[in-house]
Amino acid sequence: MNLKELKCEPFVSKAQAIVFGRDGLVLESDNTLFKMKKGDDNVFSKIYFFQGMEEIVFALEDSDELKFNCISIDLLGHDSHFDFRVKKISTDTFCLSVYDFSEQYERVFELQQERNLRDISSKKLERENRRIQEENEVINRLYKQMSQSGTSEFVLLKSDNLLVNVDFKNINYFEAYGDYVKVYTDAKMYIIHNRMKNIEEELPPGMFVRIHRSFIVQINKIKNIEQMSIDIADRILPIGRQHKAQLLNQIKQL
Repeated sequence: MNLKELKCEPFVSKAQAIVFGRDGLVLESDNTLFKMKKGDDNVFSKIYFFQGMEEIVFALEDSDELKFNCISIDLLGHDSHFDFRVKKISTDTFCLSVYDFSEQYERVFELQQERNLRDISSKKLERENRRIQEENEVINRLYKQMSQSGTSEFVLLKSDNLLVNVDFKNINYFEAYGDYVKVYTDAKMYIIHNRMKNIEEELPPGMFVRIHRSFIVQINKIKNIEQMSIDIADRILPIGRQHKAQLLNQIKQL
């Protein structure tokens, strides 16, 4: 059995096999981790972890083995985590196998640090998501309350997760935009997630009129009415044939 075979844990990159006799003197060593001089060094005196263990080691039967795992010590000037294996290989011959787990422990430490950073980021995201959820719940509750109040002079427009309080008098017109509606005011344009039918039902009666399947306008904002179009807020909007009568009828009521 050679020294390489005595190092029986191939997944450890740093390992050393030391063969010694009953007197503790080194018979052979591959000196991978530290130098052990043949015939001069004694494993029980040079490796202080084994000091006073002669009786236990020499009591081993053939092929018996002692194991000491995960020992954190400064071994001959090399601070690391070590595993030790002592095995009797013949009547008066023993082998001490030393396994240095520094690389593995360093990687474990790096992985733990990465895990800690991920946990911190995850908790931060959880807090942010909770905050956004709470804000959305408040926005939805206020929006629902305002939507149910048909007599209000103001409306809360929910746009980009913000609630914008808009006076109905400042709204020029609404334009259908797929599953959304564009709301044009004196100041700016907002995009809200809603349907024109719902908008029409929630508007103050007599203040707005639908002139086209895609447009609802505020009557007071209309500048001119042509044959099939109106001029409002510096824009020409079409009048749908089925909506012209309603437009003219509401204007007559003013």
